[in-house]
Parts: sequence; structure tokens; C-alpha cells
Amino acid sequence: MIRRQEPEEPAWAKYITEDNLPTEDLQYLCSIIGLEATKKLMFRAAGQKFSIHAHCNQAYKRQYIIDNYIATDNYNKLARECQTTTRYVYKVIKEHVEGKMVKNKSSVWFL
Repeated sequence: MIRRQEPEEPAWAKYITEDNLPTEDLQYLCSIIGLEATKKLMFRAAGQKFSIHAHCNQAYKRQYIIDNYIATDNYNKLARECQTTTRYVYKVIKEHVEGKMVKNKSSVWFL
């Protein structure tokens, strides 16, 4: 298997600092992932448009709730861990339990 070599930074990359990033988006990104990772994105993904949906983590939160609701009787704790409401935790558990019942009765999986 041939491994692609990472392209080196351009010679002018040393002039890019946290203080002189051209947009607020890049400054925000830099505060989260750091300057080196931000620079890599600037070099490799210039012109690309990225969007991170507000609910992109919802499926992972649902799965976490499903995997952990039996281990804990504290649904408020699950809600805090998933940064959601207790009502949402109850809704996910209810849908999961009802889905299991339907699966057992008719071998149909709705979740």
C-alpha cells in the first residue's frame, strides 16, 4: 500500500498567527482545535463549505441513553450527561421499550 505524503506547509505559513487570522470563523475554529489544525484546514480545504448541523449528535445521545438507562435509575443524570431534558430521556426510553415489544410480537423493528 502506498502512503501519500503529507504536503509541507508553504513557506509563508509562518506568518499565520492566532492574532491575524482573517475571519471570525477561523479564529473560533482555532480556539477549539488549535492553530496547527486550523492552518491545515486553511491549506487543504480552502474554498470548501462546512456545516455542522445543530442536532448532529442526536443519534449518539439516543444510543447512550438506550445503553445506560438500565444501569442507572437517575434519569436526571442521563439528561445532564447528554445535555438534554429529562423529558427527552423518558421519550427515548419509551420509544426503545415499545420498539422492543413490537419486535418481540411481530418480528418488526421500528427503531
